Amino acid sequence: MLPKLNLSSLPLWLENDVSSSENGRYKHNLLRENPDVRPTVLEDLKTLVQKSHDDARYRLRSFLEDNLDPLDEWKDEIDPAEGYPHFFDLTTLKGYFGEFFSGLIAENLTLFDEAHWKVPVFSFRWHDTAFDQLEMMRQTGNMKGAIFGRTGDDCVAFVMEKGIIKKILFLEAKCSAAYDMGMINDAHVKISTKNLAPLEIRRLIEILQDYESNPDAGVWIQALRGLYREYKNVDRYDCVSYICGQFPKRPTERVCWMPRLEPHPSYKGERMLEVAEIHINDVNKLVSFVYGKEE
Repeated sequence: MLPKLNLSSLPLWLENDVSSSENGRYKHNLLRENPDVRPTVLEDLKTLVQKSHDDARYRLRSFLEDNLDPLDEWKDEIDPAEGYPHFFDLTTLKGYFGEFFSGLIAENLTLFDEAHWKVPVFSFRWHDTAFDQLEMMRQTGNMKGAIFGRTGDDCVAFVMEKGIIKKILFLEAKCSAAYDMGMINDAHVKISTKNLAPLEIRRLIEILQDYESNPDAGVWIQALRGLYREYKNVDRYDCVSYICGQFPKRPTERVCWMPRLEPHPSYKGERMLEVAEIHINDVNKLVSFVYGKEE
């Protein structure tokens, strides 16, 4: 189970400029970094990032011990999670960071005028191609370059009231050091899918079942099972989150990469769409720091 993704200094670090379409069905959040504030958020941000991967570390280790508690400290001299995830290539880590940050945005930005979005868990534990590479590294000392991404939804948040899920927020996440038009296009294509409930429900429940000693986990399991059975009456909302380390310079009046007043032409979802475009200086350096990766 994840604690609340609370970063109290986020509004000071990333100053938000919001634009909306005339019909109110599209909103663009332009979050630009204040470099002077960055040093004050780094350690808290790193802590949140590392906690978001604790469940994946637990899964990597669980086969070696019976009845392993997810919250226990690992004491075996052989650690299957050694090097996770900082041994991975920077492209993979930027993908992870993008997914994490989309959850952070969901819980801190009041998307769709809703202040109660909650990301119950991240799905990092299902990235088996990465785990295979980690084991290859353990045995041979060799690590491949780029790793194929994980399948499934990047991140999903929910509004739950009295044990019933009322709203679903699908988040498609991207992160690049330089502007990448293809990434933006791909994100809008992927977020346009017609399914009303996340394909990730089964995976989320399976993660939560490892945390049933936490009362909140049981509540979420029952709520997600209820959603699986009765998803047609729950509203779906769409969000694209894009972190970019390159900012527009020409023409001078252009301030962002994604449209400000209407959805991207690749979006075909016909639902309410909100995007978060996050401009951060030296993305590679930030990602390397929060993952403890030597540059």
